[in-house]
Amino acid sequence: MTVYLAKALLKLLSWLPAGAPYWLAIRLGGLWMRLSPTKRHTTLRNLERCFPDMPAEQRGRLARASFVHYAASVLEAGHNWYWPVKKLEARCDEVVGRDMLNDAIAARRGAMVLAPHFGAWEYLGMYLQRIREIAILYKPPDDPRLDQALRERRERGGGILLPTNSQGVRALFAHLRNGKGAGVLPDQEPSRGQGRFAPFFGVPALTGVLAPRIARKTGCDVFFGVCERLPGGRYRIHILPGEDAIGSEELDAALAAVNRGVEACIAIDPAQYLWSYRRFKTRPEGEPPFYA
Repeated sequence: MTVYLAKALLKLLSWLPAGAPYWLAIRLGGLWMRLSPTKRHTTLRNLERCFPDMPAEQRGRLARASFVHYAASVLEAGHNWYWPVKKLEARCDEVVGRDMLNDAIAARRGAMVLAPHFGAWEYLGMYLQRIREIAILYKPPDDPRLDQALRERRERGGGILLPTNSQGVRALFAHLRNGKGAGVLPDQEPSRGQGRFAPFFGVPALTGVLAPRIARKTGCDVFFGVCERLPGGRYRIHILPGEDAIGSEELDAALAAVNRGVEACIAIDPAQYLWSYRRFKTRPEGEPPFYA
């Protein structure tokens, strides 16, 4: 029943005009922040450690703005699930760095796009499906009915969703070795044994080793991709080049380069990053809890 209710709610949200989700989010973001003490605490704690030189009042405004964009991401979900792909693509005003990505695909070198939780990340996933046969790693939900619904909606642009298990990762390696495109999340705290600490805004953050391992073993080109949310239900895609160090044999250097790439994405508009995510939940041995 939960799956049917979720799909019904998303269908209702899909009837909103293009600019309505962001318009509503601007008016509801502050309320959501007040009613979400845990997410509010997480957001303020992350900003305090990542921007220690920023005045507290400015961090407070940034926190509220981040809740506006978080709310917009939720309210836009109906569009992303139910609008025709061509109608969604028409909402994009510009793709900055498009030629770099197109060149890598045309040359069959393989192109991995690392897409952090910034701005309209669901929209980015749909837009990237313009890359023929792109494969995107995702974490399947526990409910198989929800997983089926998610795959149906997210794959309608022609992409391939691969689960984050050994079989899915092997398929992704083969995909890139064949010169195709791939999408990977670089800023999610990995499972036990799948990560290592690397600086993120100067703070040790458990960072997944998968992206550097893929880059090193396939020799693919690495990019970062984000979708900047604009007023009026418009979007701007940014493709940024990843550092060569991401494919380094030195894992610490590779992981630090991944996090610097995420930082470069956030610099486009810090308010659009998902600061309510507990990015620093796991701490190096001996360190006190980050979010206490």
